[in-house]
Amino acid sequence: MFQFILFLSLVHCLITLQCYRCAKQKGYPTKLFTVLGFIPYFNLVVWVYLLFLPNIMSQSKLSST
Repeated sequence: MFQFILFLSLVHCLITLQCYRCAKQKGYPTKLFTVLGFIPYFNLVVWVYLLFLPNIMSQSKLSST
């Protein structure tokens, strides 16, 4: 049972890390999405949400030219 809990905790931390990376890459607030990624069961929703959000960084570059 301990190994299962350890595995779930590891997956949970990896999803949180992925939420941080996606938010940083797309230009969204990293602290907000990292905190939301720490919430159990909600982290998958946040991760999928980040996957479908547009990239702010590329839009700001296009509008400045």
